[in-house]
Amino acid sequence: MHLFADTGLNGGSLENAYWGILIVTYPFISGLVAGSFVVSSLSHVFRLRHLDKLAPLAVVVSFAFLLAAPLTVLADARQPVNAFELFTRPHIPWSPLGDFTAIWLSYVVLMLFETYFAFRYANVERSMGAGWRAGLGRVLALGSTNLTHAGRQRDTKILVFLSSAGILLAFMFHGYIGFVFGAVKARAIWSTPLMPVLFIVSAIVSGIAFMYLVYVFTALFYRERPSRTITRSLLTWLMGFLLIDAYLDVVDLVTSGVSAYTQGPVSSGVSKVYLHGPHVVPYFGIQLGIGIAAPFLVWLVPRFRRSVLGGGLISLCVVVGVYAMRYNVVFGGQMESKVSQSIVHMSVPLTGFDSVQTVVGVFGVAFLLFLFFSWLLPWRQTAEAAQGIAEVEHEVVHAGVEMALVGDGLAGRKALAESTRMVIGEERSGE
Repeated sequence: MHLFADTGLNGGSLENAYWGILIVTYPFISGLVAGSFVVSSLSHVFRLRHLDKLAPLAVVVSFAFLLAAPLTVLADARQPVNAFELFTRPHIPWSPLGDFTAIWLSYVVLMLFETYFAFRYANVERSMGAGWRAGLGRVLALGSTNLTHAGRQRDTKILVFLSSAGILLAFMFHGYIGFVFGAVKARAIWSTPLMPVLFIVSAIVSGIAFMYLVYVFTALFYRERPSRTITRSLLTWLMGFLLIDAYLDVVDLVTSGVSAYTQGPVSSGVSKVYLHGPHVVPYFGIQLGIGIAAPFLVWLVPRFRRSVLGGGLISLCVVVGVYAMRYNVVFGGQMESKVSQSIVHMSVPLTGFDSVQTVVGVFGVAFLLFLFFSWLLPWRQTAEAAQGIAEVEHEVVHAGVEMALVGDGLAGRKALAESTRMVIGEERSGE
């Protein structure tokens, strides 16, 4: 693997490669944004009540990495100050970067609304206290004082709408990256209609795996035991989407690497770069081996599958594999020379421009944003309240089912309705 080879006109090549490790990192971070948002939507949109406790943390992670994502593109630009021209000139819809700006800004606005309504109730409760935290709660609640059950139901309905729109926006935010690569006809390896689908599915996979790791480490940081219900649910969703991702990888390999199913330049490029060239190890060893084969092998062992440590190992392998996929797409696509038969070797310097140091800096900014939002937003209070409501709903349903088993079905339904009204009445009286 020519990871630290010289860049540019070497080995008989007549051209340079212009997209480096920062353009690898950008779709990876944006994939974490889309995937973590999907995790929060599993609770809001698909009504998976056992994930209510995880949804506030997923909102914080998604917002932090969303704000950090453009830093990779700005760091890659030779003249980052020119980014302001995206707002002053009519680039939309002809410029992919102009479209990215519109989508990113729309996503930021949506996340601001999502953050407000997700934590409004907890901020109002915090504003009722004393000290600077109460003042911060009043600012974040934007003057709202509504603590009624109807107000909470309104917040829930708005979150369902925002999350539904956010899923579509998340697919656009990440899918357009695959569209950009797939639309570049000059690079034969990128020219496949599967590219947007591969990016979207792998984004969901990486986001779920990343949220698993964040949840476990956050619980350990607060000296809490991770919920087995949450970790098992995340692992189940992760393996389901990973199976889809593996299928798409196989289809992509067959349709791009077999000369009978594709054009000559495509199969030739895949053969020279991935099958018999410098990306054999990154592609088969890391992307397909560590990223897909290893998680399934670990999952097949019941002892590992049922443990938090085993789930963490699976999630870590998936995150590494998805980053390798981005690396293989960006670097591998540029390694096939358009004007000669040689390979365009690329480099990843440790320091300086377009280096590992810059990538670490971008992740450092994302981590600092995550810490800031974790301190600013009452996500723990929101998570504990959501868990309490879910437990009450479970007790109500369980009581109704027991009554239905003792009496007839009509009596059971009446008892369930009466129990629900009692719980809601107790909550209102407590407020």
